[in-house]
Amino acid sequence: MKYLYCWLTGVLLASPLTPAAAANDVNISFNQHPLQTYTGALLRHDWANLMWDGTRQRAHIATDGKDNNARFLRVTYPANTVGPEHNGGQFLVNLPPANEYYLRYRVRFQPGFDFAKGGKLPGLTSGGGKYSNAHKPLDGDGWTARLMWVEQGRLVPYLYYVGMPANRKFGDFWPIDAQVTPGKWQTITQRIRLNSSGKRDGIYSVWLDGKQVTHRQDMEWRHGDKGKIDSFYFSTYYGGNTQDWAPRWNNYIDFDDIRLSHAPLD
Repeated sequence: MKYLYCWLTGVLLASPLTPAAAANDVNISFNQHPLQTYTGALLRHDWANLMWDGTRQRAHIATDGKDNNARFLRVTYPANTVGPEHNGGQFLVNLPPANEYYLRYRVRFQPGFDFAKGGKLPGLTSGGGKYSNAHKPLDGDGWTARLMWVEQGRLVPYLYYVGMPANRKFGDFWPIDAQVTPGKWQTITQRIRLNSSGKRDGIYSVWLDGKQVTHRQDMEWRHGDKGKIDSFYFSTYYGGNTQDWAPRWNNYIDFDDIRLSHAPLD
């Protein structure tokens, strides 16, 4: 698929999208790109509102060789390293601020992937992604919502938000019925709807391959009308920040077909 980037910013800010318009909000594939490192002009070609690039030469356009036209983004994770400075990659993209978004992408962990203690997967955020890494958004103008893989390929939510439990210094998480299978393409979908002012009525939902694996309707993402969803946070790396999170060998994860919409995705 050719990439589509059809934000009508003025319309988006003035009124809600219809389902038909929302279906085309953001639709990024990598088939149109040459087989090379995904950085600089190539990244900006796909993401016109790119805020910053932290891929650090560890994201590449790749193909399986079976169909040279079927290309995807491969992120590498060197052995014995942790954290985004040395492992995986990140970039942040501005979105038109809104109260609700759906995010979907396909993901494939390499055969024999070393899950170790775990690592991060992409999600949505407010406040430019600054509310992560043990920073609870106490003032209510931001939050982050990513996923993590943990031991044996299980997935868990990984969230920072106003209403998170006081004892969760390093993010809120809970077990869900979701597990990735190395060597297999799988589809992750997340939905976030912000809470009303002063209420715990926000929504957080996750689907894996079309099966809903968690659904919360009691989220207090923010205070008042602050903290609009305003960023796509492509964030993936091992960690934690201590060496016991590091993989024992070199690994990679493939990503493809990244979609963002205000309406449910087909």
